[in-house]
Amino acid sequence: MDVPVIAPGVPADYYERIAEVDERHWWYRGMLAIECALLGERLLRPGQRLLDVGCGTGGFLRWAVDSGRFANVAGVDLGSDAIDYARRRVPDADLRVAPMRALPYDDGSFHLVVSHDVIQHVHEREVEQSLRELRRVVAPGGALLLRTNGSRRLRVERDDWRAYSRESLALTLAQAGLRCERITYANLALSLLAAARRRSPHAPTDISSGVPSRDGRLKSAVGSRLLSTEARWLARPGRSLPFGHNLLALTVPA
Repeated sequence: MDVPVIAPGVPADYYERIAEVDERHWWYRGMLAIECALLGERLLRPGQRLLDVGCGTGGFLRWAVDSGRFANVAGVDLGSDAIDYARRRVPDADLRVAPMRALPYDDGSFHLVVSHDVIQHVHEREVEQSLRELRRVVAPGGALLLRTNGSRRLRVERDDWRAYSRESLALTLAQAGLRCERITYANLALSLLAAARRRSPHAPTDISSGVPSRDGRLKSAVGSRLLSTEARWLARPGRSLPFGHNLLALTVPA
């Protein structure tokens, strides 16, 4: 019997926690709205192929299929448990167990590559190789959308967890041959509130997964409204937000 594999440094029930919230929680829905705003007209191009690197339990891929915007979708994750979840939720996707540093696809296979909250978990010695691998599978004219932790300054807690500043992320991407078309923080208001309380994201542990828990109706309504407002603001080309615990970069091969 194969032993299930999970990503390093996360709790054993990490994927179960994600599967419970990744289609309904206000934060995931708000991040999706912001990503759509940044992608803009790229989402309107017909016949595109999509790859989600670190696809987790398949929430984003489920949205991608249901949206009807892509000719086919694929996903990879280091965790075999995650891929098992995703196969049940998105049976029509091409899903494989693989690390970001060694993607099992040909050069230029995808018009859009996305990666959500993965690069901060990649071991420092593998970051550039992993980003070059993402760049390799982007088709000519295509793009990579990356979401990661955001901080005012680069904050490293261990070799496989960090929070990027805008400047440090842009430099890391440039070193891997990627040019930022857009780069912005997100989740501004709630991140400022957390910062005032001296709270910030930290590396996951057995007792703290980093996955948002179910919130009450009021917090969900407020959070949804704040992130939808950010999405409308970012829908205009060239706009960005100055701070937030999330950082997004829309990049193209340099």
